[in-house]
Amino acid sequence: MVKMRIIVKGSVQGVGYRALVKFYATQLGIKGLVRNLADGGVELFCEGPEERIGQLLKYIDIKFEPLDPSNPNVERIDKYQEGKANYSPAWKEYEGFEIDYGNQKLTALEKEALESSEYAKLQFWYLKNEVHMLRMDTNVNFNQMAIKYGSISEDLKVTKEEIKESLKETKDGIQGAILDLPEKFKKALIDDLKEYGEKK
Repeated sequence: MVKMRIIVKGSVQGVGYRALVKFYATQLGIKGLVRNLADGGVELFCEGPEERIGQLLKYIDIKFEPLDPSNPNVERIDKYQEGKANYSPAWKEYEGFEIDYGNQKLTALEKEALESSEYAKLQFWYLKNEVHMLRMDTNVNFNQMAIKYGSISEDLKVTKEEIKESLKETKDGIQGAILDLPEKFKKALIDDLKEYGEKK
């Protein structure tokens, strides 16, 4: 079991980042606290198996478009383990893993409302990014279809031209064969063709 103080810098306030940290920490069985800092960063205090804290650090190292204010985007994570430089113990007592809302005395209902708000922000950017990924996948699929069916269209154009050329050659061949016939056969054939055309 290790204890670790973690400072996260980037776009990590007002975007549901603390809820994300709490969700993963709880899933991994890590105890501790998370809070916003006055400089725009987030501070975590974690207690648990070292490999699980390592997993947590991977999960919370979120990279999204830094210019979109609704997305979390981690620029840097600084870690300070117990017994090493810049480590400091938890700033308050904790059981499980908690989001610390500061010195405010909150009722259980107020705390639940604040946490629900954090999770709503988290769900918003998750849903927004899922829609964005769906749009990107759809564009890729349509581009692939355009390439695939575009080549079929080109093949059909080529085939059409080949058929036209073949029909022209056949027509020219028939006309040439007719011209080579003796006059009496030519006249009979022309009369038969006229009669066939009139019947139609």
